[in-house]
Amino acid sequence: MISDSTPLDPMSGDAEVRAAAEAIRDGRPAGQVAAIAAQLAAVLEQARALPQPLRADRPVGIGIAGGRLRIAFMHPDMGRFYGPAWQTPIGARDAHGREQIVALLQPGDDGQIHLYPTDPRFREERNTIAADNPLMYPGPEVDNWYAYERFGTRMAEDILVSLGYQTEEALRRKRERGEPTPPPSRWVSTSLRRPFPLVANALASLRTLHHGADGARVQAALGRQSFAGLSLILDGDIPRGGFSSSSAVTLAVQNALNAAYALGLADDTLVDCGCQAEYGTGVRAGSLDQATEQKGRAGEGALISSNPRERYRLLGRFPMPSERIQVLFPYTVDRDQEAWRWSGGFYAEHAEPGRLTAPEFRKMTGKAAEIAAILLRLPLNVDFFQLIADDLVADGCLHPERRLEVYRLLRGVPLLIGFEALRALVEQQRPWYAEQLRRHEQLDEESAARKTDATFAALFADWREPVLRRTLPDGRVVSEQGVPLRAMLAYLFGEVAKNLYLIHHPEAWIEYVSRSQRGDRCFEIDPEALPTHEAMLAPLDWEAGLEGPELLEEWLRRAGARPFDHQRGLDDATLDAAIARLQAVERGAPDSEETSIRFWEGGSFFRGLALVDLAEAMLQRAFCTDAVAVRVNAAGQGDFFQVHVDTTRARVDEVKAFIRAAFYRRFGIHPEQEFVETHPGGGAVGVRLSRLDQLPALIEQLRNGKPERNSSTR
Repeated sequence: MISDSTPLDPMSGDAEVRAAAEAIRDGRPAGQVAAIAAQLAAVLEQARALPQPLRADRPVGIGIAGGRLRIAFMHPDMGRFYGPAWQTPIGARDAHGREQIVALLQPGDDGQIHLYPTDPRFREERNTIAADNPLMYPGPEVDNWYAYERFGTRMAEDILVSLGYQTEEALRRKRERGEPTPPPSRWVSTSLRRPFPLVANALASLRTLHHGADGARVQAALGRQSFAGLSLILDGDIPRGGFSSSSAVTLAVQNALNAAYALGLADDTLVDCGCQAEYGTGVRAGSLDQATEQKGRAGEGALISSNPRERYRLLGRFPMPSERIQVLFPYTVDRDQEAWRWSGGFYAEHAEPGRLTAPEFRKMTGKAAEIAAILLRLPLNVDFFQLIADDLVADGCLHPERRLEVYRLLRGVPLLIGFEALRALVEQQRPWYAEQLRRHEQLDEESAARKTDATFAALFADWREPVLRRTLPDGRVVSEQGVPLRAMLAYLFGEVAKNLYLIHHPEAWIEYVSRSQRGDRCFEIDPEALPTHEAMLAPLDWEAGLEGPELLEEWLRRAGARPFDHQRGLDDATLDAAIARLQAVERGAPDSEETSIRFWEGGSFFRGLALVDLAEAMLQRAFCTDAVAVRVNAAGQGDFFQVHVDTTRARVDEVKAFIRAAFYRRFGIHPEQEFVETHPGGGAVGVRLSRLDQLPALIEQLRNGKPERNSSTR
């Protein structure tokens, strides 16, 4: 139970509660405010039941962060590409929802970090870790995201091992000895986004602030000489798998820390630290999600730059044609624990020669643009999207001179190259890269060398050389060993071109969502090769005795599914021909849409799933290719996916009924939510109360706008 306290001064207490309530309500839909009040009540109830009571007479910080809905653009925010995304913050619709994270944090003095999620699914057998673990305190050498990635993942792995999770090495030894292995839910590699690693990285990423006024305040409060522990209660249930729930946890905790310790950190600093924190949980991506969740406004679809140098600036606000297009979010399977079973052999369950796991593919693709930028000697003050941003944001079309620049860049990147050969090419650029750091980041020679070491090491960490299959134009299927670097860079250019055209030409919505999805396919499947709409609603005779992944494999075989040709149109000869045509345009020849990159057929980010490929073909067979389109959601590889429905051509209720019968029931998929519904939410916020026993007054004011005077938590 919460300990007793002396009464508050009514004036100062009421004023503080009113200010906190106003900060939480600001720009937030009334339904989400009501939900936050209900969550704070649940958090308070949890606090009363803790074995280690929170002190009613001590300060607390409250952090609140919702998820985000990405309307378009998947994976564009990779380092050195820094493309935009069109997204909006989301939250609960009413008091019954919990689709935002609420964190209640109280500084402690017992040398422990106590973590208590209200949802039993996210608790551990032991809910405390030592606050003085040296692995949680990054030194001055951890001065960039690349260095933090190694630091944070090591810290997260150490914490998980201390909580009883198994490393890949431990699992390998068990397999070699023929011993049973624990389920994937107890593996370190699939658990880096459990609450403890997320919270530890949220805390450690703030500790990388060493300089200036911010650094002084952070080190004084959270540094190794001063930090004595904390208690943290988390509540919320953002759908996991494409709605940025892990970013929401990170930002809620960091906002609570910022408030509780009066750190005074600006929104942009929290965005930077939040993105860095996720590097430590195995997620190498840009900061679009954090920028949207921290700075977004309810109900606005904002096109946001992911470039840290641009401070995540707003590129524009564009309406979605919601009167015609409705987006559904059905579920597939867990991307880290189950996707390999449903990938048609694309992903490996665990590391094995030639086949990468789903997390390894995310590592490889997340580093592709950075590697390409080094090979092309793209100056550090220039990023790929900057080269084409003005044209595409203006009208969705890329002028010939910009197209020529893109083709030349791709031509300078290897089509297929071995892992070690690629590493050697990057190493040749070491002197150039260090000189760039000295010039653009004003680093001295020693600091530039240290950062170069960290960057180059991180680029090749935690992934291996893949063996990938594709279908050649003549129909032959080949397996190729090596890194398809050009295809990954081409994907990023193509993705922003297709989606910015979509924004400016919403009449082509379904077509361009489908074009975008090409970059996340494992297999090409002809919808006409599938049974009819009516036939797919019931079991088929040949399905008898098959279920789950085996049934999927048989569907792929019968449909004649072919491995997607990620190199299509990207070979040297094709690029050279396009360059020649665009050079002729420079000399006065008429332009041709043949060179428009939004029409590219190849390029891939290798985040697809065979199960999603089949779902796309089934839906297009049932409702026609101009009525529905499928897209992976956010990171891809499983979890939720998107179904875009043109409501003038198909009824949403019929599409849902088809998914239930032909997809969920057929493959034995039983999601907690059949279809996620998203609702507008406000940006993240942190507030401080001088005493925990002010919390009931805050809850009351959020519920009805009236402060509760002289409240107590006794």
